[in-house]
Amino acid sequence: MKVLAYTSFGDLPAAHRIALSYPRQPNFFLSLDWFELLFETSLQSTWRPRIYVVCADDGSAQAALYCCTTADPQARALHSMTNFYSIEYSLSVVCADVDVLAMIGCVFEFVATERPRWHSVRLRLMKDSDLVSRTSPDRLRESGFASSRYFQYDNWFLPLDGLSFDDYFARRPSQVRNTIERKSKKLKKNHTSEIVVHSRPGPHLDGAIQDFTTIYNASWKQPEPWPEFIPGLVRKAAELGALRLGILPVDGVPAAAQLWITAARRAVIYKLAYDEKFSELGVGSVLSKELFRRAIDDDRVVEVDYGVGNENYKRDWMTASRRLEGLEAHNLHTLLGLSLRLSDSSKSRLRDVRSALSRLTSAADRR
Repeated sequence: MKVLAYTSFGDLPAAHRIALSYPRQPNFFLSLDWFELLFETSLQSTWRPRIYVVCADDGSAQAALYCCTTADPQARALHSMTNFYSIEYSLSVVCADVDVLAMIGCVFEFVATERPRWHSVRLRLMKDSDLVSRTSPDRLRESGFASSRYFQYDNWFLPLDGLSFDDYFARRPSQVRNTIERKSKKLKKNHTSEIVVHSRPGPHLDGAIQDFTTIYNASWKQPEPWPEFIPGLVRKAAELGALRLGILPVDGVPAAAQLWITAARRAVIYKLAYDEKFSELGVGSVLSKELFRRAIDDDRVVEVDYGVGNENYKRDWMTASRRLEGLEAHNLHTLLGLSLRLSDSSKSRLRDVRSALSRLTSAADRR
């Protein structure tokens, strides 16, 4: 087993590109397709790629860790290739029956031997249930880094356990079910509406992307800071057969849109929005119900993932949550790394003291 480092997506050999791409990497959000799109549309103006590929003895790619660095050669900080568009991060393992612990250890050992040395390693959005997330701090410590994990976000999800959509929907809160049924009847009675779900490339897709953008910009959400990312994601997912882009028009006007990514029997609710002038019609919930039905009964997914965040409405649709964590590691063999570690330790102790004082104050107030 050996590790190769690449500083450009274009430098990856063709055989590595095939091995690391979907569907050889069944998790779309850990595939080469995802990271290349993310970098080219929203990261490349300020970051530089640093891609570590774990190879077998015959040279075949078995895994990759997609990282990036700043253009400042003095910073020497290695970051996960993530930003606000990301929903998860980990070592991208593409071969079954491999020793994942050995792979991640091999990557961090390689990172520790690079010169000039890295002062810090910062990884984001790692699921607490992920083996790589749980073991990375130990592997980094073995390579000379002081490391720690910290909470970032909640991730709500729905394990289906063979449920049909009807069974699943019957278990939703009665208020949710009744509201959706009432809004659906009102929508059908008073308006013309027909949900269209786009999943393949074709001339229609450009119109669907425009509808999505129109709805998104008319919603409560801020316009996308990187306008090329979502169109690129939609086209890539359509090319790979992973797209589920639902559009609900009302009387010919685009009213609600949801972008789902469905790959390897897992559906991710990636983006959703509705035009606020249609809010009384419940267009968002009506569209959600139909896309859940398609994911569960047609695509027969085993999990639906509601992405990053702890918004209350997600609890109406999901049944479980897990933590997304960050990892901060500093190199104890460099002065800057050691200084950063001491600074982080001081901040951590200060947070602990403040938390203890807060608990004591609360206890005193209750007396």
